[in-house]
Amino acid sequence: MSGLFLAGDVYLDRYDETGNPTGLIGPLNATQLQVNTPSEAKDRESKRKDSYGQALDSVTLSKAAEVTVVFDDQPAEMLAMALMAEMQSVSQGAGSVTDTLITLPKGNRWVTLPHENLAEVGLASKLAVDDSPVAPAALEVNYADGLIRTVPGGALDTDTTTSIKLSYDYAAINKTHIKGGIQPRIRARMILKGKNLVSGKPVNGEWPEVSLAPTQAVDLFASDYVSTTLAGKAILRAGETAPFYLDQHK
Repeated sequence: MSGLFLAGDVYLDRYDETGNPTGLIGPLNATQLQVNTPSEAKDRESKRKDSYGQALDSVTLSKAAEVTVVFDDQPAEMLAMALMAEMQSVSQGAGSVTDTLITLPKGNRWVTLPHENLAEVGLASKLAVDDSPVAPAALEVNYADGLIRTVPGGALDTDTTTSIKLSYDYAAINKTHIKGGIQPRIRARMILKGKNLVSGKPVNGEWPEVSLAPTQAVDLFASDYVSTTLAGKAILRAGETAPFYLDQHK
């Protein structure tokens, strides 16, 4: 006999809206994987004079198994689950813009350009009113984020908005776009590929379907690694004989 001290890799396969798997993500670093199998007692209590309040019969009924899992791996898929979000891939091909009209706010406030990842070489601007060139020193550009503003105390620092025609090149970008707060339910298959560090033998688990939801806020500015806490119920999926399975090798 030996104790159980578990290390393991966790994989998640999120089901789409029609219940079809979308593919396993992982291995994920789970800092907690907690399973609770609650039950409920149904008693038939005596009302007789000589045994009032005693149980004449008692039946224990199982309830839905509960799962809590905490991850500190944060690929886009996990962040989307934590934020009850949908994901989509967004690609910006490389290209160039010529004389696009930009209105610069007064007070040296930033304005967002149509593109990010701008090339520092080749950016040029001119006033929209008469096409006269604007000196580069009059503008501050955040090339990576695609932001532009007038420089405090510069030639375009006025009490009114200023319209310019801007030309620039931009590089390609590939990113995942997360649309948060629109998917209240997470349905997924969860797999554990583990090892008992005491015996050195495998311990594997499978939850064919779990219905999960985030239970804690995601602190994007946390002083430690951002973690995701998901909790919910293990579902008895059609065709399965149990809501979850564990295999401990002998």
